[in-house]
Amino acid sequence: MTTKYLIGYLFLMLAFGSLELKASDWKTLVDLRGNWSFTVGDDPAWANPNYAVDDWDQVIAPRQWEHYYEGYNGFAWYRKNFGVASLPQTEMVSLFLGYIDDVDEVFINGRKVGQSGSFPPNFETAYNQERHYLVPVKWLKREGNVIAIRVFDEGREGGLIRAGKLGFYYDLDQSLMTVDLSGKWKFSTRDFGNMHNPQTDDEQWDEIFVPMAWENQGYSGYDGHAWYRKRFIIPNDLRNEKLYLVLGRIDDFEEVYLNGKKIGGVEDLDGYSRFQRNDSYQLFRIYPIPADVLRTKNMISIEVEDIFADGGIYEGPVGIVKEGIMNELKDRMRWEEDNGGWKSFVRDLIRLFD
Repeated sequence: MTTKYLIGYLFLMLAFGSLELKASDWKTLVDLRGNWSFTVGDDPAWANPNYAVDDWDQVIAPRQWEHYYEGYNGFAWYRKNFGVASLPQTEMVSLFLGYIDDVDEVFINGRKVGQSGSFPPNFETAYNQERHYLVPVKWLKREGNVIAIRVFDEGREGGLIRAGKLGFYYDLDQSLMTVDLSGKWKFSTRDFGNMHNPQTDDEQWDEIFVPMAWENQGYSGYDGHAWYRKRFIIPNDLRNEKLYLVLGRIDDFEEVYLNGKKIGGVEDLDGYSRFQRNDSYQLFRIYPIPADVLRTKNMISIEVEDIFADGGIYEGPVGIVKEGIMNELKDRMRWEEDNGGWKSFVRDLIRLFD
């Protein structure tokens, strides 16, 4: 791997058997387990937070709805009121809903935040896809929030069937970012040409939340190439700092450009070609930012290639950090190693930064 693309790529989870390494450090904001209002049928008005649901049934989630409606297949809705005692100082929070059989569409206070699978007549199941949606903090209130989930089940189990996490969570690691780049990015699955040129018009591009798999945002089943863009401003007091671009985890491969200049890409990892490396989606991306590329107004552009299953920038944190934060990350790695954590890979990683 060349110095030019020296990347703190890192953190191979599968290499350590049962050890589970998370790029994110989650803090619970709202626990959504327990009672929900529920009804079978389908009406778009049920996404309206002012719609009265006093006559709906009460069910427990996560639990397949067959526990209450034996043999039922079709549409149904879940609703739940919640409050947020303390709103974090960040752009986004994460909503985890576990696994839903088969298709879902999620609304927070009447605003759609995401969808997994496709509803009839072009049905496509997402029963094996864990739900993770991003919600802008500005959409939430301390009291009087409503989450509404539209679900379609084709057969067998239905509904919010199981969950490791079921609720709203805040990524504590995201708060370490000196410049927070989570939230809305420009996104395209179509190559318009000169995709990394900052002067290339992106008005025709869609918008997508980052970090979050594109399958959860209307691109169910899409495998192939896609392009991300984000414009941001660097404060003058950071211009002379050594900075790093943190992109969390990406499925599967990427090339990263800043202001039209390539600053790295996982396809260069250890000289492997992109199709020889089947564990790249596990890697945590950190790219050094060359000082001569950075300006006051900047644009990151990323081409991602997804081979199968989930795709895109799917897990954070995402942002820009100073060298001091990188030292903090190294200290965390050393602590894990000293306590029997990540073994030789961590030692190699620490040397890479030292």
